[in-house]
Amino acid sequence: MASEGVKVLCVVPKSQREMKVRPETWAELKRKFEVTENETEKNWTSDELAESISGYDAVLTGWGSPPFTEKVWEKAERLKLIVHMAGSVKFLFPNDVVQRFCIPRNITVVSCAHALAINVAEMTVALMVMAARRLYEHIQALRERGVWKDKNLPTNFPTINGSTVGIIGASRVGREVILLLRAYRDVRILLYDPYITPEQASELGATLTDLEMLFSESDFISLHAPLTKQTVGMIGERHFALMKDGAIFINTARGKIVDTNALVKALQTRQIFAVLDVTDPEPLPADHPLRFLPNCYITPHIAGAGVYGYFQIGEMTLKALVDFFENGVRPEGSIDWTVYDSLA
Repeated sequence: MASEGVKVLCVVPKSQREMKVRPETWAELKRKFEVTENETEKNWTSDELAESISGYDAVLTGWGSPPFTEKVWEKAERLKLIVHMAGSVKFLFPNDVVQRFCIPRNITVVSCAHALAINVAEMTVALMVMAARRLYEHIQALRERGVWKDKNLPTNFPTINGSTVGIIGASRVGREVILLLRAYRDVRILLYDPYITPEQASELGATLTDLEMLFSESDFISLHAPLTKQTVGMIGERHFALMKDGAIFINTARGKIVDTNALVKALQTRQIFAVLDVTDPEPLPADHPLRFLPNCYITPHIAGAGVYGYFQIGEMTLKALVDFFENGVRPEGSIDWTVYDSLA
């Protein structure tokens, strides 16, 4: 199908779109397709989407976009493609919507999660280095107390080079982290993921193992599993009990995958360290113990942020439209409805 006459509705607010799409990329997209833009700073409601969607072949969504309700589908008579200019699409398409509309109508939905995965992976490795070298405390000692090389802080740090790193989940982010780690020297990478084979893990550069071995042998443990009904509370007391003294646990996935109370207890009683970009609940209450533990760093859910990954969303969006409407191929990032339940 040629792109001539293809109508695209972008419901993403103007500032969010401009953050994710370079001007030249947006100009190219508008040259190829008939685009209607949301020029406001307001996310639409489902009713507003229903009022506007008739006659459009594709819709571009993003953070805060409205769910595709039955009323929306009643009006979406030409809709063939939805490109979600963000990560998870589950808030847009609950399971009943998938079964009643997406699958029967052969709707292609593309997620730009891989673009954000690049940013998350970069921050994950940065957090490993930051925690191992206790950079926050060293910077704080010099800036706030004027102390040069505080003797109470370590100066002989663990390093990624020569360490064992455990990756939980061969997700988009997990795979990107493994790719970055392969640039280090003498790194042993352990991987836990019940959905891949030892051969697939080996192709990634990792050794497939179980959670118990991963927690007991790793110097760094990084969580990248999706949040599903099966993974809620997946990491708990028995896992933290297996960690080596000095080991570092990092969560840039979702807070609910971890038993928060078990993590608090482990940090209070063990010589281990945690770095959390996500928590449960989020944000934590002002008096929550995790906020005050010296062996816990918390960042405000910013791992996915960053110029490179954001602009990759724009590139993925343009490519998805071109691949689908001009080249007649399935775009990168298309959702496989047969494994929808296991997606984040």
